Amino acid sequence: MSQPMMGQRTGVEIHTGFFPLAFFLFFCTPVTEINGYPDRKYWGTKFYDLPPGQYHFTISFPYIFMAKCGRADVQLALQPGEIRRINYFMWPWMFAPGSISVS
Repeated sequence: MSQPMMGQRTGVEIHTGFFPLAFFLFFCTPVTEINGYPDRKYWGTKFYDLPPGQYHFTISFPYIFMAKCGRADVQLALQPGEIRRINYFMWPWMFAPGSISVS
C-alpha cells in the first residue's frame, strides 16, 4: 500500500450551523459521532484528520430532554490524500432532522 505524499492531508471538514432566529442553539453544543465515537465541539467548522477508509458520521445536539435532537447521518469513503466536506444545518423546528450534505 502506498503512503500519501508528504504534506498531503486526508480527512473531513465538518461545518455545523443553524437558522439565525434559533439563537438559543448557541447554548447547545453539537456532537459529531465518527463510527460511533462522539466528539463534542462548538458550532462552526472543524477538521478531522482521518486515515483512508469507510466512515459513518452522525451529527446532533442535546436539547431539553432529547439526547440527539436534529440527528442527521451520512456515510462516506475517504481515499488517500482526499479531503471531503460535510455541511450540517439545523432549522428552527427542533423535532425535525438537520439537513446534511457532502461535497
